[in-house]
Amino acid sequence: MAFDIFWMNVAAVFAFANIALVVLLLALYMSSWRRFRSSILVALMLFAAFFLIQNLVIVVFWYVLYGLVPQAQAIVTSAAPYLVVINATETVGLVNLVRITLV
Repeated sequence: MAFDIFWMNVAAVFAFANIALVVLLLALYMSSWRRFRSSILVALMLFAAFFLIQNLVIVVFWYVLYGLVPQAQAIVTSAAPYLVVINATETVGLVNLVRITLV
């Protein structure tokens, strides 16, 4: 059982990293929007806001589901390695987006 919880925690680490990266992106886009007032920046801020909501929901949903619904623990632990892959891939994409935005 500890092995499965490990993967759930790794997925959460990536989700928290994604939250930090999205907050950084949102701040960068807002800063740019204040200077340029472009509609594309509004769209990018909306994009970042949805990513932020998604990652917050992932963290809350998985820990609440695991903690409050004993019948769902097997499903959560089975799906956790896949969530790690999804979150890690998203982290790589967000790191590149931050890197490009900062250039």
